[in-house]
Order: sequence, then C-alpha cells, then structure tokens
Amino acid sequence: MSTSSASATKQAKNLPGILALVTIILGIVMIVAGIAVYIGTCAQLKAQNITVAPRTATDHQRDAGKQVAGPFTALAQIQVVGFHVSEATAAVNNGVPLKFGQMKQIATSNGVTYNADVTAATSTDGQTHNAGDPLSAADAKYYNARWTAQQGAWTQASLIVSELAFGIAVLVMGIGIVVIIVGLALKTSQPKAELEAAKE
Repeated sequence: MSTSSASATKQAKNLPGILALVTIILGIVMIVAGIAVYIGTCAQLKAQNITVAPRTATDHQRDAGKQVAGPFTALAQIQVVGFHVSEATAAVNNGVPLKFGQMKQIATSNGVTYNADVTAATSTDGQTHNAGDPLSAADAKYYNARWTAQQGAWTQASLIVSELAFGIAVLVMGIGIVVIIVGLALKTSQPKAELEAAKE
C-alpha cells in the first residue's frame, strides 16, 4: 500500500472521531449560550423591580407578591395585567372588555379637554361637546380606562418578549443536548467500525 493510500485511509478512519468531537463542542456551546440568555433575561427582569400584583384585594393568585424574575412570574404578571385592563375597559363599555387598539382617542394629551368636536351619537355620555371643552365625568373615566389599556399593552408586550427569550433559551439548550447525544453516538460508533474493518 502506498504512503498516500495509507494516509487517506487513516484520515477516513479519523473522520468520524473528528465529526464527533466537533458535534460535542457545538452542543456544549449551544447549552452555554442558552444558559447565558436565560440568566441574562432573569437579571434584566430583576433589575426592573416588578412585583406580581394580586388580581383583587381578596383574590391572590399563587405568584402574587413575588418578584418578576423568571418565566413563570412573568407569565403571572402578564395574566394579571390583562385582568386589570379587562376590568377597567369593561367598566366603560357596558361590561364588554376592550383592547387598547379598539378604544378611540377623545381627549388631548393632558386628558383634561376634548381633542375634537364630539356628537351626541359618538360621545360616551350621549351629549355634544366641542373641542377644548372639559371632559365630562363619563369621558374622563373613559380616558383613564384607555390610558390603563395603553400602559397594560406596553407592559404585556415587554413581558412577552421576555417569555420568548426564555423559550428560545430553553430550545437552544435542548437542541444542544440532542447535538451532544449525536456526537457521543458518533464517537462510540467509531471503535466498532474500526473493529469490523480489522476483521475484514
């Protein structure tokens, strides 16, 4: 057998081992990256000093009072915010909850006066109002509910991004574990292949 043939055969025999090593290293890197993202997201949530709020004074869910610092407490806060937004908007819409995007802007940015002329058919209190007039009690309540819905939408969106980060981190770690298993399978299959080749 020539030197070049022997070298090629040796390289072919080493290929599964090299692939196994690269695969295992890749899996480890993925797990470390997933852990880093998970820990980083937890740290960012803790830095916000958010505490899971109770639904009501008498209805305290399991995570009420805990600091939002992980996927479960973040999810609990998302649900609580949604509950409070539904309560606030339903109070000004005949018991039917509204999303922020469904609520019309009726007031100026200071929330004190109307931003445009309002007819009796479109006003909350059934009366006609001119731009610049002070908000009626009913429309002031509607404005406050819309503000609550806006803040709730922003809070929920921010927390949902954190939930996605946690999910991606766990997914990457899971894929990393699978990749390591594949690498170990390649590594353990190499001696068997060499033994069978030697028998031949």
